[in-house]
Amino acid sequence: MTPRPHRLAAPPEALDDDPPVTGLMTQRIVAIVPEAELSVALRLMAARGVRHLPVLDGARCVGLVLDTDVARLLALTRPEPGVPPLRVRDVCRRVPALEPTARRSDAARGMQASGIDAVLVGDGERLLGIVTATDLVRSLAADGADR
Repeated sequence: MTPRPHRLAAPPEALDDDPPVTGLMTQRIVAIVPEAELSVALRLMAARGVRHLPVLDGARCVGLVLDTDVARLLALTRPEPGVPPLRVRDVCRRVPALEPTARRSDAARGMQASGIDAVLVGDGERLLGIVTATDLVRSLAADGADR
């Protein structure tokens, strides 16, 4: 008889080792406005060492810009006279938004479902932070070091 795989009696999000997203999110947010040119977004990402920029229209977060999207478009398009440059709003993506009470597993599921390696954390209209796949890996590695 083959041994049965070990199963948890409770779902992962019910376990104590599923920390809240507020403990692993980046709170010092580098953001950009929808009207900014893509070249400005890329320079900002490079200067601040970030790969994701939340897009703020006033105080409201309307999405996220990814470095891969910006770099791809800038590499593939040539500026033409009389044609306006691409703007952040042209590549802004909608991303999952989590409440501050969400857990690490919620962030991972949001990234999996959206195909984007980041989720935003907000309280109503107010953006509180961002959780990236790098944050998840750091959090998991720290958990593993405790064992």
